[in-house]
Amino acid sequence: MSREDDDKILRELPNLLVARGWDVLPEPRFGSIRPDVLFGRDGFIVILESRLSAKSPHSAWVLDMADQVARLEKLLGARRGVYGVILTRAPIPDRLLAVSSRYPVRLEHCSRNASAGETARRVADLCESLSKRHRAPRTIEGTEVLGDLAISTNNAGIAASGMSATNLTFGDESGHVEADLVYQIGRLGRKLGKFHPSVLALRSELAQVQQSEASYREVLADQLAHLGSDSIDVMETSAELASLLLHNGKVSEAADLFGQAAEQCINVYGPENPKSLTLLNNLASCLASLGRLREAEELYSRILDARLRELGPGYPDTLTSQNNLANMLREAGRLDESIEIFEEARQACSRSLGRDHPIAMTLANNLASAYSERGDLSRAIPLYEQTLSDRIRVLGQSHPETLSSKNNLAYAYTATGEKQRAKEMFEEVLADRVRVLGRDDPNTLSSQNNLANACLALGEVGAAIELHAETLSARERILGERHPQTLGSRNNLGRAYLMTGNLERAITIFSRTLDLCAEVLGDSHPDTFTAKVNLALAFQGNEEFQLAIPLLKSALDGRMRVLGPNHLDTIEARVDLALAYAQDGLTERAAELLRVSLEARERLLGPTDPQTVWARQALDRLATE
Repeated sequence: MSREDDDKILRELPNLLVARGWDVLPEPRFGSIRPDVLFGRDGFIVILESRLSAKSPHSAWVLDMADQVARLEKLLGARRGVYGVILTRAPIPDRLLAVSSRYPVRLEHCSRNASAGETARRVADLCESLSKRHRAPRTIEGTEVLGDLAISTNNAGIAASGMSATNLTFGDESGHVEADLVYQIGRLGRKLGKFHPSVLALRSELAQVQQSEASYREVLADQLAHLGSDSIDVMETSAELASLLLHNGKVSEAADLFGQAAEQCINVYGPENPKSLTLLNNLASCLASLGRLREAEELYSRILDARLRELGPGYPDTLTSQNNLANMLREAGRLDESIEIFEEARQACSRSLGRDHPIAMTLANNLASAYSERGDLSRAIPLYEQTLSDRIRVLGQSHPETLSSKNNLAYAYTATGEKQRAKEMFEEVLADRVRVLGRDDPNTLSSQNNLANACLALGEVGAAIELHAETLSARERILGERHPQTLGSRNNLGRAYLMTGNLERAITIFSRTLDLCAEVLGDSHPDTFTAKVNLALAFQGNEEFQLAIPLLKSALDGRMRVLGPNHLDTIEARVDLALAYAQDGLTERAAELLRVSLEARERLLGPTDPQTVWARQALDRLATE
């Protein structure tokens, strides 16, 4: 190929990536860092260098690129990491493949027989594949995800649509990447042996491309056997497997692996190293998901303090820590504290990164969610609407985060009583997610769940049951019976049957949900308490108070212990138990519980909040009976 063809590749490649949503910076200059071109999207950066005219490759290429990657990552603070790609037509020797496998650097061999257009498309596909792999990133620093709260209209409280998960599914463009990794593993394995560190590193990379728990476990076992438990490679593979387990709903095992990796990282790099803090953050996220909120708060606070000392306010990692701590406090029912941290982070982000930065829009979205949970819809809805408008303008109508904002706004409309308007928005989000993400994507299934709940709120029970049953079936098939989102679907289907008066069917479903929640999440998880309440309500509807009241007492005691007396779910559990007592004729016990609940709601929500007004009216009715 001629020099003209080589130049044509570098001209066509940026056009292909821009069409796929990438930003392009040709001939960037960052001091002594001067690659041919730099591509970026969603916090992930690719440095590209062309060595197409070179007759033979050199190890200095890889080492120089690895140095550029490390320096640029530190300079730009890329949230999902930086990766280097070197294009060459020269044969790549085994020793150089072994060297490159130890760094975030890709040596891409370009065939002399391929046209410039074919080569450009292949490299564009490689960039896409690298980007998707870095959603569960190769380096520990990138495994931290700044979550976007996607509230479901889940009347029963088991969140079927929590912080929006990143889709880890790889498209067709990963096919040649996987085949190339298999080839390299075979080639280096024959030369160096299948347990050489470089071969094991490539096998770990292949496990990531395949998103295979089994492959990760096999690599990890071999690394432990041949490299030892103190190997950095063991730490990184453990972190990558933990990220995949967390995505697959295996939170307890993920927490164990993150804890082990964090302990090893602290021993090697120190407690305030960015790698250590990221692993601790991921451990805290698991603990929060397991309902171990006090432990999660302690870790999140410790990480935030360290980042404020090292980085100061307004830095992306510091803002991420503030976001995560505030979300945890929101889950714990400490809404005033949560809102204060969100507002502080949002102001710092606006000063340092600007209003249109993705983190700024996430903070605005999550602040709106906290306002919504506090019942302050007059602040929540305008903020949701502004965030949706900003995301449409910056990211486009069909971007996943735009659809998340639209979902949350629909939820807020439900809370104001605009149920038909909310249902129509949920229908739009579902249609968009089917088109953009596919019918089996977890976020699509969350939208289907939310539409079902919107139908239920409008009294369209038949449609709600059909949608919930479809969602449950899909989640069982895709995620498995024990995944937390599947438990959410089972719970919601039971609620729909409860509203139709089909109590026996509801009891059967709720009983199985409670058993699974206890097995998967543990007896002290908030969702397990919710499952107890729902089964109790079904028994109560059947006037089986001897079965309902012990379950309600257990749920109230658990929420008091785990969430505290002022959490809204604890107050709701007290009301549920009071109503069961009243229905069973134990009016004095019921009145005492209602009085305590009314005082708490007046203090937390205000005297005019609908929930406060309802509690006051219920207590008045009870006094006249």
